[in-house]
Amino acid sequence: MKTPKAEGLPEADRAFLDRYRYVFVVTYGRSGSTLLQSVLNATPGTQIRGENRNILYNLYRSISRASSGRVRDPAPRSPDHPWYGFNEVQAAPFEAALLNAFVRDILVPDPFARVIGFKEIRYTSQSILMEDFAPYMDFLLSRFPQARIVFNSRRSEDVIVSSMMAMEKPHLTRRVLKEADQRFAGYDRTSDRTIHMQYEDYVADHRLIHRMLAFLELDWSEQAVAAVMDKRLTHPSRHGGAED
Repeated sequence: MKTPKAEGLPEADRAFLDRYRYVFVVTYGRSGSTLLQSVLNATPGTQIRGENRNILYNLYRSISRASSGRVRDPAPRSPDHPWYGFNEVQAAPFEAALLNAFVRDILVPDPFARVIGFKEIRYTSQSILMEDFAPYMDFLLSRFPQARIVFNSRRSEDVIVSSMMAMEKPHLTRRVLKEADQRFAGYDRTSDRTIHMQYEDYVADHRLIHRMLAFLELDWSEQAVAAVMDKRLTHPSRHGGAED
């Protein structure tokens, strides 16, 4: 299958992006996302990086401002105008440079990689503005060739009792998680390039993982999936140890 080009970018500027297909895991903390990351990385030619502190979202915001910041006043060419020069911003090359740099210098694909991406937990209202969520998802799907998004949710009560969430106010955490799950489900209903996974369901029934991998068009085997799902995953605790 021929890889479609990244939309909205000059052809000469998107060559690095077009080398790969992309998968983005969209979730929140303690949702089982590292397990999904591990499953994806167990498929040949796939390299899904861990969290990067929402670097790409912040690049998206810069790109959006550069692309929509044209000044209506015809005078910004004048050196004494407060928006002097802003009409001459080259938004498309700026965007292409940032996205290529993100893939090359942040994701840093290994030579074997054909499908790349990352998982990020900073998708609640505490990290991404409500009005930005759907446009940002649109951006991921349009700018990265053959991009797919995996939304990942987990029962809020299990997230709340997690050691990493123990210091948070439970009622506020519950509300934030509910809003995030609604975001995920709402967008998933509008797109045929996303899949919404529920931690409790796919841990109990590995066929749901098989379905996800088939949806992502990745090479996989039941044995590889089973090996990852049976492995005890650990996370660093607040005290420096490791916890499930």
